[in-house]
Amino acid sequence: MLGFGTVGQGAYRMLRDNYEAIKKKVGADIEIVRVGVRDVDKPRSESGVKLTTDLRGIVDDPTIDMVIEVMGGLDPAGALIAKALESGKHVVTANKELIAKEGVDLVHIAAQRGLDLHYEAAVGGGIPLIQPLKHQLAGNDLIKLMGILNGTTNYILTKMAEEGADFDEVLALAQEKGYAEADPTSDVDGFDTQYKLAILGSIGFQKTLPPGRVYREGIRSVAKRDMEFAELFGYRIKLLGIVEAVGHGVSARVHPTMIPKDHPLADVRGVYNAVWIRGDFVGDVMFSGRGAGGDPTGSAVIGDVIDVCRNIRIGGAGNVLPQDGEIDVIAMDELVTKYYLRMIVLDAPKVLGCIATVFGNCNVSLAAMEMRTLPRQRGELVFLTHPCQEAEFLRGIKALKNLHVVDQVVNWIRVEE
Repeated sequence: MLGFGTVGQGAYRMLRDNYEAIKKKVGADIEIVRVGVRDVDKPRSESGVKLTTDLRGIVDDPTIDMVIEVMGGLDPAGALIAKALESGKHVVTANKELIAKEGVDLVHIAAQRGLDLHYEAAVGGGIPLIQPLKHQLAGNDLIKLMGILNGTTNYILTKMAEEGADFDEVLALAQEKGYAEADPTSDVDGFDTQYKLAILGSIGFQKTLPPGRVYREGIRSVAKRDMEFAELFGYRIKLLGIVEAVGHGVSARVHPTMIPKDHPLADVRGVYNAVWIRGDFVGDVMFSGRGAGGDPTGSAVIGDVIDVCRNIRIGGAGNVLPQDGEIDVIAMDELVTKYYLRMIVLDAPKVLGCIATVFGNCNVSLAAMEMRTLPRQRGELVFLTHPCQEAEFLRGIKALKNLHVVDQVVNWIRVEE
């Protein structure tokens, strides 16, 4: 095992505590012979484990059949996994960033050598997502996938919606509870979800979806007023990763999204994760559960370990899916969806007419409106649009910012039905 932090210790505990049951399922003994770490003196809840700082020695050891990588990051994890595969070892990893950015190269090394490279734990913690996409749902053409893939942001947005709290207030609480890091950038700015969506999209469409091609937008701009208006219109706001088939390619994006309250994803609360999938034959299916933490993620790691051990025992071929070429990702300007828009405007005659004219000139049709009176002859004006092209909607926003009756375009959010 490379790494022995929260996930590594969770996997170790599961293998130790459920050893006899796991041995029976595999039909053979599984022994963790060495654990590589950067600092052997770092305090850990699990003791009695043989630790070493010689990480290269683990991947070079000819007596080791499999390497579990749970150290995270690109370096040295990427080089160590590549070396392990080149040395004939199967690999199980929980490293979402590495798989998203370099997974295609590692998969090809594994495929060439008939080895397993499993990474169920890289997306969704303990929720089974990778294997169902690779196997049980593989006969379907993927139409659309939407997921709440980050527990930190879902916790923040849930608290904001249910308690009427501000973003900064809830972020501080999430950090206090250990749900958010001291530097929350990866979570709240959408990087974590971007990596995970790239992995799921690559499997679902059988072509590489580089994370850099996935549009990314975080949740810092979402305010409690947006939560209130979302509720009024019958929606909830979630940070979603969305990938869907569109014409000749896919739309791949991460951003705050308003979804109807009767959609299954709308009821996923707190730190829980969920993925909703639509296939051409299976229809709609959803997976939900604890998306992070040592025990749930460790459970996914050990599930992969058991799968690999069964293959080793029966001499089965490596279970990897090489992806040929990059998928064609459409530009965000081409996206067609509904939009929510909140503005501060003059509270005066003809204001609505001016705004409607601007949108009409941009081929944007308005579906619903709410207005609240503010001091100093101002009003808070909120619209929902009918489906329109993003390029046209943004053209309308640009024109509105220059309109004399508009004080401020406060926020806008995409809407999914």
